[in-house]
Amino acid sequence: MIEVDRKVDLSGVTSLGSAKVTVGYELAGQRVTLGLDGHLMHAVHDGVLAKTLPAPIDAEQRTGLRGARAVTSELPAPAAGAVHVERRVPADGVIMVARQRLRVGRTYEIVTVHVEDTYVRITLNGADLSLHPRKNQHPVTRFRATIHAPKL
Repeated sequence: MIEVDRKVDLSGVTSLGSAKVTVGYELAGQRVTLGLDGHLMHAVHDGVLAKTLPAPIDAEQRTGLRGARAVTSELPAPAAGAVHVERRVPADGVIMVARQRLRVGRTYEIVTVHVEDTYVRITLNGADLSLHPRKNQHPVTRFRATIHAPKL
């Protein structure tokens, strides 16, 4: 197993040899360590396993990578806990998180959405509003509530 350090661009993409690898928006602008082990690639950021993906290059190409080195430590554990995001609830009471429509109710407030592996919990000022099953495993790409300016 070898590892290389790469910087993730603002689109969440980094390069590994001639291949472009989408690591994710959550790591945009950060430096990650990519560990290549067999047919898998592990992205590690701040000592936490951020993502595991299929390896984009084969074993013969790995030794020629810029900055390649032998792995000296074991693979860290993945991050524990839920992903927390904010959403402003519009007039119809429906928000979108990770490509899933969630009916919250007409609160007109900024709510906190806790995205777990199997469910999505919505809270307002620490009080639970609703609990929804998670229907897909799409990653969360937007974390902060945005207030749209009126079109002129």
